Order: sequence, then C-alpha cells, then structure tokens
Amino acid sequence: MLLRSETPDDRPAIGKVVSKAFADPATPGEPGEVALLEALYACDEYIDRFSVVALVDGELVGHAIATRGWLDGDIPLLGLGPIAVAPEHQGRGIGGALLTEIRERATASGEQAIVLLGHTGYYPRFGYVPAIPAGILPSDLGWADHFMVLALDDRELPRGTFTYAAPFGV
Repeated sequence: MLLRSETPDDRPAIGKVVSKAFADPATPGEPGEVALLEALYACDEYIDRFSVVALVDGELVGHAIATRGWLDGDIPLLGLGPIAVAPEHQGRGIGGALLTEIRERATASGEQAIVLLGHTGYYPRFGYVPAIPAGILPSDLGWADHFMVLALDDRELPRGTFTYAAPFGV
C-alpha cells in the first residue's frame, strides 16, 4: 500500500471510492459525502497536506481528509472526514493507515488536536476519546459520544464549541 497526498487528478477516483463506501441501497442516488468532499476542496478551510489517498497496486482504494475547524471561532483544530475505503478493500488496515498518516502529518505540522464524528466502536482504537467530557462541544449536542477528539501533544486541550469547515454546515 502507498499513502500520498491527493492531487486534483485523483479526485474522480476519490469520488468513486467515496460513493461506493457511503452507498446506501435504501437511498438511491449519490451519497451526500461526495458533494461534501467537492465543497471541501473548494473551501478556505481545505489544507492540501491533510488530504491523503491510499493506493494498492496502483489503484486508488481509500481517502481521508482533515480540514480546518475552529473552537469558539478562533482556536484552530482539525476536523476529520469524510474517510472512505472501497468496500472490497475494507478490513485490510487501509482506514487505520489513513488515520495514522493524517495524525502524523498533523503532529508534524504542530496541530493540537483532531476532532471527528464517527463510530464509537472504531475510532477509539486509534486514540480518539469522547470530546464532550474533554471540554470540546460539538455544534450539535445530539452527536454525544460519536463526537470524538484526538490530542496530538501534551498541551492541555482547549475548551469550547467546535465548528467544522463551512461546507459541513454545522
């Protein structure tokens, strides 16, 4: 597996992976995550070094992105997502490798923390913990324990309400 920064030429393949990964047979049409990703590429909060692809035998099979978010409007943190692995490649450690790569890049860049909204049975194995008890509130309190944070260094986490990049709409 090769992990590298995405390029604009990768975007059609990324869109296909995201579409397959988030497809819901009960909901026809393209998943909303595809349009979200396109909007993230075009927004001010997009940071190219935090958009990573996974390739297996030259085929793009996974993607993860973290964009700038803000705690109380002025403390920068990263918001992770969407993260996607093609269904036929899931269960092989690709998602974990993408999470690790984003974490390593964020740490090297001096970022303090990454937040995400995700599955409580998956992300804790990568160090994510519920954000609300840590003092980081989501813009929607209904997210509860699905809203998680990963501290990237020994600094005390700031407290406040997190707002994702504008395309998330929350």
